[in-house]
Amino acid sequence: MKFSFFKLFGCVCLSLLGSNAMATSNTLGEYNLILIEDYNFQGGDVQGRALIGGDLNASGTAAEFGSRLENTDTAIDAVTVVGDITANQIRVLRDNNLVYGGNLNVGQVELNDGNDGAAIHDPSLSIADVAAELHADSAYFASLATTGSFANGIFNYTGSGSEAVFNVDASDVFAQNSSLSLNWGVAETVIINVSAEDSIPGFDITVGGGVNLNNGFNGQDAFSNILWNFYDATSIDFNSLAVKGSVLAPLATTTGGASFDGAFAAVSYTGAREFHNFVFNYDKPSTATQIPEPSVWAIMLMSLVYLTRSKRKKAAV
Repeated sequence: MKFSFFKLFGCVCLSLLGSNAMATSNTLGEYNLILIEDYNFQGGDVQGRALIGGDLNASGTAAEFGSRLENTDTAIDAVTVVGDITANQIRVLRDNNLVYGGNLNVGQVELNDGNDGAAIHDPSLSIADVAAELHADSAYFASLATTGSFANGIFNYTGSGSEAVFNVDASDVFAQNSSLSLNWGVAETVIINVSAEDSIPGFDITVGGGVNLNNGFNGQDAFSNILWNFYDATSIDFNSLAVKGSVLAPLATTTGGASFDGAFAAVSYTGAREFHNFVFNYDKPSTATQIPEPSVWAIMLMSLVYLTRSKRKKAAV
């Protein structure tokens, strides 16, 4: 299921041109996995909450959600699918809900650990507002001034503020056999803005084999307080990378990765990997600076570039 990009572009424009053209939400603090379009599930699981704006395609294997959520007295919507679900088996753990907007083509729906969980059909579901929030948030993070440095595989922050912000090129960070470390000093939040502009082919990122995230990237504090903002990438192959921290890639189709420790948001994901139940702990500063108008138009242009590239790829198939 393809989300209407013209509709999304309109939502993004309204969001970015509004009176509060800044980080509008912490959607990554609510969901473990957010996909604007399809989840082509080939194995693994999503241990927290999932929001899928397109279809869930999981033929040939059981798709499992919510295994690390709290087992509360009231069922929550552990997995929401705006489109169709096609699978042999769906397992929703911790006595929670499966919500879907399209057709339920599933051999077995298993709602575990009690009798509160339910399969709920809601054809009014939409991903439009969340998609616009993700784009606005990505634009906001990309607009932040650099406060840290990156050299010789080390992200280094020596400032006194609560946010460490890095701006790097994908080709510099994810080269073959890269060993990356992080010193975030007194910072509480780490934002790593990754540009795909210089990647080959342009805007498509393939992480080199043997890339490892080491000192400073490990542990629950890191998983919940580091964000990788791939603000201009249109496709990402994480290869064998064990990703530490949350991923925000609102223009990118994605695949690969050894595992993901953090929230994950993209256009789509294809693969058999585990999304561990960590979300991004971030509260927008009450005095957050608005995105300068040139940056707003740059993000809007980026969205149009994505639409044009997507249409060309379809035409070439």
